[in-house]
Amino acid sequence: MKSLNLGDVEVVHINGGFFRLDGGTMFGVVPKTMWKKRTTCDSRNRVRLACNCLLVRTPDVLALVDTGFGTRFDDQSRDIYSVEDITIHDSLTEANTAPEDIDLVVFTHLHFDHLAGSLREIEGTLQATFPRATHCVQRGEWRDAYDGRSTMRSSYRPTDLDALKSQVALNLLYGDSELTPHISTFLTGGHTEWHQGIVVTGRNQRLIFPGDLLPTRTHLRTFWNMAYDIFPLQTIERKKQCIRDAIRNDWIIAWDHDPEQPWSRLEKVDEHIVARDV
Repeated sequence: MKSLNLGDVEVVHINGGFFRLDGGTMFGVVPKTMWKKRTTCDSRNRVRLACNCLLVRTPDVLALVDTGFGTRFDDQSRDIYSVEDITIHDSLTEANTAPEDIDLVVFTHLHFDHLAGSLREIEGTLQATFPRATHCVQRGEWRDAYDGRSTMRSSYRPTDLDALKSQVALNLLYGDSELTPHISTFLTGGHTEWHQGIVVTGRNQRLIFPGDLLPTRTHLRTFWNMAYDIFPLQTIERKKQCIRDAIRNDWIIAWDHDPEQPWSRLEKVDEHIVARDV
């Protein structure tokens, strides 16, 4: 289990599970002949991805960024996504953390692979995995997910939102927000209209978690973006800005779906952006 010491803040990589998605949807307009040089796919054209979450230990709170896809799959969905049975609960146990210890849950957005781990099914009833925690997300993202306004509404689970709303404290944000002295959010748009990134600031170092704006190291190239992005031009502009800021300020970037590396530093080598292991 990997961790980073940012000075007065510790960030621990929490594995929320592995799954597979169609390579065409993960790389959008990029031809398969190109993306296959940088990643592999199975016989069904699916690439392996992770649900990378972050456990953030600050002097004030214990926070969790995203919660993975959980365990609630029927046989058909389990086959479609080639789900591997690793849960966020298992990973937290490995990090010597109980769900009841979590004070704050921050979602980049509410697609099921980021939200569903926040609930468990116990005797046929959905129960909050982190009952003490305040759950934070952009107000517009909650509205779009709950009301089915998004063109990606099949990626949302309104019944999960009902369960959360009735069981936990919600903090619905509007735009860039400071949640604690060490944790803040920034609106990115792109993937969804109200998608947000997370900033973790320690005494010695800053880490940013841009979520599905930059899901893997392979997506560092300007036009290598997911077909899922509702506002692809916005993704391109915000991604370029995020990369520029990370290089200029020597920030660490955490990848939400990279199956091999949870975070990296970025360097510009000639005209290429290179991710270096931390």
